[in-house]
Amino acid sequence: MRTTAPKTPPQRQAKQESGEFDRLYRDYVDLIYRYAYRLCGEAESAKDLVQETFLNAYQGLKGFRGEAQVSTWLYTIASRACIRMRRKRKGQPEYELSLEEFVPTSEGEFRLQIPMDGLSPEEALQSKELREALDQAIEKLPPKYRMALVLRDMEGLSAKEVGAIMGLNERAVKSRLHRARLFVRRELSARGITQHDDHKPGGMRP
Repeated sequence: MRTTAPKTPPQRQAKQESGEFDRLYRDYVDLIYRYAYRLCGEAESAKDLVQETFLNAYQGLKGFRGEAQVSTWLYTIASRACIRMRRKRKGQPEYELSLEEFVPTSEGEFRLQIPMDGLSPEEALQSKELREALDQAIEKLPPKYRMALVLRDMEGLSAKEVGAIMGLNERAVKSRLHRARLFVRRELSARGITQHDDHKPGGMRP
């Protein structure tokens, strides 16, 4: 005679799910806040995005099957929440970069790189100034370019992972990345930041 395993009482199951979510929040809230801040550019909007992200994560936790890394799953939720939040806001039309600002070059692929560890006080100050200039340049990017740049160059995800999060193929991701990187490089160059040495603060790695 076949017997079925007893079902977990609803109250106990809810407690287990709550504990699982609490661990998820503790482990990833700093990561998602950092990502949210880079997307939003200011603290209050970043906090709103974090709250929206984890609310959606809590509601979707039952359906998460572990087919992707937890961090990638949360990046995806945060990215979609960011897009929804922007659509709800009223005001000036979203700034779109013109093709003139993205003239193709033969420079090829490069990545933004700002090393911090092991720097002298002078180098650390220069790096801090560069970070501020970089943040300001990134804030000028429209969301679809900013998101690709932040995920790839600042969060360290692969082009394939970025594509999965943004719903793009790798070719489209690389196109957006190249345009975003070129725009940021030009913004930094306009400020006199033109270092290309990997060993100097702000060096851009090919």
